[in-house]
Amino acid sequence: MPLVLEQVSHAYRSGPQTTVALDKVDLTVRDGELLALIGHTGSGKSTLAQHLNGLLKPTSGRVLLDGQDINAGDANRRALRFQVGLVFQYPEHQLFEETVYKDVAFGPRNMGLSDAEIDARVREALALVGLDFGEISPRSPFELSGGQMRRAALAGVLAMRPRVLVLDEPTAGLDPRGRDFLLEDVQRLNRSGTTVVLISHAMDDVARLATRVAVLEKGALAMEGTAEEVFSQYDRLTRMGLDVPQGFKLARLLREGGLELAERARLEDIAAELALLIKGGDGDAA
Repeated sequence: MPLVLEQVSHAYRSGPQTTVALDKVDLTVRDGELLALIGHTGSGKSTLAQHLNGLLKPTSGRVLLDGQDINAGDANRRALRFQVGLVFQYPEHQLFEETVYKDVAFGPRNMGLSDAEIDARVREALALVGLDFGEISPRSPFELSGGQMRRAALAGVLAMRPRVLVLDEPTAGLDPRGRDFLLEDVQRLNRSGTTVVLISHAMDDVARLATRVAVLEKGALAMEGTAEEVFSQYDRLTRMGLDVPQGFKLARLLREGGLELAERARLEDIAAELALLIKGGDGDAA
């Protein structure tokens, strides 16, 4: 069953001042999809993410998982957080144990699992993020590279086997190699059946990975659709202060130059379409 936000609003109060962070958001996170949330800084993305697993409670509206209101009086929010895993920006700041093994095992141990099941989950989670169990598990997490620390922190969430994985700017501050490794992990997890919600300012990553894109502006849902549908709204996104993927910019320039190209957000799609045009559009040499 999907994760559904119904008319969710959230207001922060600071003394006499009230700031509306979310304004009547209706959004469904569909099973098995990779939904990207984009928006200018302060648009409400991170606030929305914290509503998905009950870390924040709406000022009004409801968040439903399997049709049940996660903030109802009889809801088990602790159990919910095992189903909806949230990875904050710079999750390596949350590492605290003596070894990577103990850090990844922390969540499963809190679930009351047996030692044998905990061990199996630690091994599985480290493998999912591409870290070698024998090499990495006995080391201090603070001895790892930045990319390895980020992946170890992700493994700690995956060890709880969440149905939905929420990632808030997962590649922030990583070098290109660490970023590529992490994004490959995310894509592989989604293809294996994990529902992913990805918050990102990196529009090329969004275009490459997302099956659907939702845009927030000033706390409200401004638009949603496929990457091509959203990024085709070039002028509207620009007015919001948002960029568009390099591939879409290139396609736009080529169309302005007279080439008949479809709306494309990914460079590889444009390359394939150009190859067909060069060959006459039917795969035969011109």
